[in-house]
Amino acid sequence: MVRRLISFIALALGVAHSGPLLMLDMESDINSDISVLWEKSIAQILKESALKPVKIEADFFAECENIECIISVARASGAQGLFRGRLRAEGEDSVSVRLRIDWLAGNTSPQTDIQIVAPLAWDAVLKSGVLLRMLSGITGKHAELERTKNKVSFISVETNPDFAVVMLNGNPACQSPCVLSDSGSMAQIAAYWHSNENLWAAKRMVKLGEDTVKVFLELKRSYAGTEIRTNPEKALVFPAGILDINSRPIGKTPYNVQGVPGETQLRLFRKGYNDTLLNVKIDALEKQIKFVQLSPITDPQKIYEQDLLVKSQRKRNIGLGLLGGSVAPLASGILLCVLAQDDYKKARNIREELSHPSFGGSNFKSKIDDNHKAVEDGNFKTTVGAGLIGFSFLLAGVGLSISF
Repeated sequence: MVRRLISFIALALGVAHSGPLLMLDMESDINSDISVLWEKSIAQILKESALKPVKIEADFFAECENIECIISVARASGAQGLFRGRLRAEGEDSVSVRLRIDWLAGNTSPQTDIQIVAPLAWDAVLKSGVLLRMLSGITGKHAELERTKNKVSFISVETNPDFAVVMLNGNPACQSPCVLSDSGSMAQIAAYWHSNENLWAAKRMVKLGEDTVKVFLELKRSYAGTEIRTNPEKALVFPAGILDINSRPIGKTPYNVQGVPGETQLRLFRKGYNDTLLNVKIDALEKQIKFVQLSPITDPQKIYEQDLLVKSQRKRNIGLGLLGGSVAPLASGILLCVLAQDDYKKARNIREELSHPSFGGSNFKSKIDDNHKAVEDGNFKTTVGAGLIGFSFLLAGVGLSISF
């Protein structure tokens, strides 16, 4: 408790000057010594970028059970942003590095997300220049592994099944079997094949050299996707494009985006917040989570325009609902009118029987009653059917007038 109090006082003193960037411990499954080097170097880069990093202990957020709660606590404390990092082994001699800053104040982009593949050996990291690239990438630009100036290496790729789409470092390159070229020391080779909504994929990191590298990928069923989470939740997810009265949401956050590997764009919308155009990357095999902090609207004109759009969409949805609702009474009315014709036909047949001179006896009055009942049933069904058809036209008319 005392330790947490000291951390909070230090944080408050930092806030009094200007909001710091809180740094959580980096997640890592690689050598702890290398993890420490990464963490110290990143802290130094952030410090040189005037972001004022402050290392915060995990027990500061002991009451939180998820990242949304941690972000909320960090925002309430006046922090400028929240830094998270992850190191994952990629093969025997490379590491996947993912860094993220959730911006919590000011007019900065809500989120900066960087993902790279770097050598595992620390001296190779320094030679690659990847840390310098991170310095620019942490400001919000996409960061990639610095390419060395080695001569071009060739990669021969085969897959099972054939004719899969082959990706080099995240970009579609050819269809298997094929030969690729790359000038780096390491390359990520991925492949996917899909049928309808089913996806088969595989990926591998390969070390390049002077000889042609041969890669064989056995594709396996993949359920990879990217889950989009927002604060606040239940933001509407739309396809990328202009948001207007005809736009239809495809879901709400948290929303799982699935599809072929690569990048796609989606638009997030929530009343009272700026809509956000989001670049979403889908990995071939790894399920990912992308968190977006929505920023509230403060401009009165934008608030008015958004309210007008929401009302127009609601009005159109009601109109389309009425239009769709007119189908049922129309079908019921037509059916009743058709059944009424059967009753009229039955009445005509009885009347023909009664017109025969030889027809008579005790059954005569019963037949007359049946004739009257058939006519009455037909009249009732025709009246109700005509009313339902008229009501359906009324619903359709109101729906059309509201929708368009």
